[in-house]
Amino acid sequence: MRHRTVLQTILISTISAGALAATPALAQAATEGEAEAPIADIVVTAQKREERAQNVPIALTALGAAELKAAGVTDTAGLRAAVPALNVTTATGGYALPRIRGIGSTGQGPGIENPVAVYVDGVYYGAAFGVLQSLFDAQQVTVLKGPQGTLFGRNATGGLIQIATMGPSSKWTGKAEVGYGNFQTMNTAAYLSGPISDTLSFSLSGQFENRDKGFGKNLFTGGNINSGEGYALRGKLKWQAADTSVLLSADANGRNASEPAFRNFTLNTLGQNVTNQIIALGGNPERDIYADFDPYLRTRQKGGSVTIEQGLGGVSLKSITAYRDTKIRAYFDPDGTVQPQLRIDNYQYDRQFTQELNLLSEANGPLKWVVGGFYMWNSAGTEPGRTTGTRTFGGNGYTDNVNNVRLKSLSGFGEVTWSFDQDTHLIAGIRYTNDDRSLTAQTNSYNGATSTFTAGTPVSDSHTFKKTTWRLSLDHRFSPEVMLYASYNRGFRSGTYIAQAFTAGSAPLLNPEEVDAFEVGLKTDLFGRRVRLNVAGFYYDEKNIQVMQVISGVQNVYNARGAHIYGLDADLNWSVTKNLRLFGGLNLTHARYTSFTDAVLSIPYPVASTFNVTNLTYVNSKTGQTVANTACLGTFGSPLTQLGGNCLYYGDASGHKLQNTPELTFSLGGAFDVPTQAGLFTLSGNVYYNDGFVGSPDERVTQSKYTLVDASLTWHHPNEHMYAKVWGRNLTDAFYRTQIGASNSGDNGTYGAPRTYGATIGFEF
Repeated sequence: MRHRTVLQTILISTISAGALAATPALAQAATEGEAEAPIADIVVTAQKREERAQNVPIALTALGAAELKAAGVTDTAGLRAAVPALNVTTATGGYALPRIRGIGSTGQGPGIENPVAVYVDGVYYGAAFGVLQSLFDAQQVTVLKGPQGTLFGRNATGGLIQIATMGPSSKWTGKAEVGYGNFQTMNTAAYLSGPISDTLSFSLSGQFENRDKGFGKNLFTGGNINSGEGYALRGKLKWQAADTSVLLSADANGRNASEPAFRNFTLNTLGQNVTNQIIALGGNPERDIYADFDPYLRTRQKGGSVTIEQGLGGVSLKSITAYRDTKIRAYFDPDGTVQPQLRIDNYQYDRQFTQELNLLSEANGPLKWVVGGFYMWNSAGTEPGRTTGTRTFGGNGYTDNVNNVRLKSLSGFGEVTWSFDQDTHLIAGIRYTNDDRSLTAQTNSYNGATSTFTAGTPVSDSHTFKKTTWRLSLDHRFSPEVMLYASYNRGFRSGTYIAQAFTAGSAPLLNPEEVDAFEVGLKTDLFGRRVRLNVAGFYYDEKNIQVMQVISGVQNVYNARGAHIYGLDADLNWSVTKNLRLFGGLNLTHARYTSFTDAVLSIPYPVASTFNVTNLTYVNSKTGQTVANTACLGTFGSPLTQLGGNCLYYGDASGHKLQNTPELTFSLGGAFDVPTQAGLFTLSGNVYYNDGFVGSPDERVTQSKYTLVDASLTWHHPNEHMYAKVWGRNLTDAFYRTQIGASNSGDNGTYGAPRTYGATIGFEF
């Protein structure tokens, strides 16, 4: 009933907002005879070939550069504002965790890839900390919803984010801008492209941002937090002659920041209420932290690719060869106190080489096909993951976790489309994947009190994961404006090792995820193609869900046995008049664990004097036996004397909600152009609603509902080359957390950006 009421309210608000926004423009159109503008076609490559998005039997949201600007989306984390089915949270230390329709990742580590695959210019980005991307030079972003187990396949059990960036042009084009905002934030960006010869062209793009003042402070040290700088560079060179094109691309980006702003929002292990401590010190309980040192984040990512396309007379061949090198250092305080109890300093790297070949049919006829192969080599690890603090040799020493996970993956795929007639099509696809994983890991320690270095016993293991996935889809176009489709997809997310959580003689293995997805969708262009409404209903049967839990400052990942997910999502575009465009989306998701009998649950300290963790039992999902807990996991002290934090133990979370999965999300945005003799003014805005989600399998730690409002006003010079813009994001200064969870140290997490605003001037040609 609560969601029905909320949904009714949102729908009424949507209709009212649309009517209020449309009334003056419609009146002007009636007065001045303004022409109504049909919605332009969007071309996507969701099936490896260029097609109208409305002809693709897949639920997707495609956003061009104009839509991204109107929605205020500047990076991949902000895509949730324009794609309600997508929720992007961030793990401790700068790791992006995208989730579509309930399927996503709650944790990370070497060799643990996101189940929502990210492709930039056709190149797969496997590292979780490489997913956070600036979208300044994005030409189009397409979000494919649901498993893409055939043509893409690489861990795309939740869906896919395709980013196409601006490339070389045969004509001179460019743009540049500079901006300044609150928190002493400066941003500059530029793009330039043009011909070198009749067959050769280039493009260059770059962006730099510096935020001198943080969103908050560390009240113990006085330092800024959530401040820092970042950059992104990209260069492309394209050679085009007859039926052959060769594209060379290179990119680099990085960040230096005082992140994450990670802190307890309940009792820490000393029984102190950190929120009350911050208030007592005159700080902001939503933005400030209280820790014995400032967090530090440093990321570096670089890569290059060669894309070759060759026409072969009736078929075309495409080859994408790429290499990526990503590094991150995350140094933060997870213990929730101002005592140096526990300090985590992780140096993690990820290197990958990929090669993909696609052969596509081009001839007209009832049969279209695509076949291909994909190879990936990956080496990811930590060198080292260092733990220091008073809990490690009394603050005089360290423990290093050194590990490496390697992958050799080879897959072949094919898909055919049979046209019964011009209106009815059957698609069948299959993919076979063979993943060879190997692990080497070792724990070394140094005791400064005794000057003793101890090398741990090395652990090594290897395992092969093999899987066949497929896709079946049937679509029928009832008219040029209406298409109905139904599909069945199987998705596969590879298994791997939990490199950071190994023990002597034991290499914990993470089982592969598997998703059977059923979907029925309707794609429509209504009222003279002025209203585009796409609706899809879905049902997922998910097995071996990979779940994260922080224990003693270390991210552990383990499997939940199964979950059922079903829901409805919709995307709307409405060209009200030539000068007014509205867009929005709605997602309803019901996601529950069906069997999760050995989840890691939590009980806050202090506990009753009668508490005994051995009285709490669970069913081991591997053996089926009922087992008693022997102790609180990774406990920092005796349960009966500990004053705060959490006792972690194994228990049953069957029937509970999946983490980071809102049941209802909604967005409504638009752009209104006002032509004047002084130039064109464009008012853009977007409202995003999230009804909240849980951060732990026991549903004890929650993020409440929140709404984000973004807006901008842009003036374009009459010559259409110069522009100036004032903008604001999160205008209501809504507070929400980007990551929440329960650990030994207590309930903790990081928060999203507060109200930000500024001005930008630029030019384009």
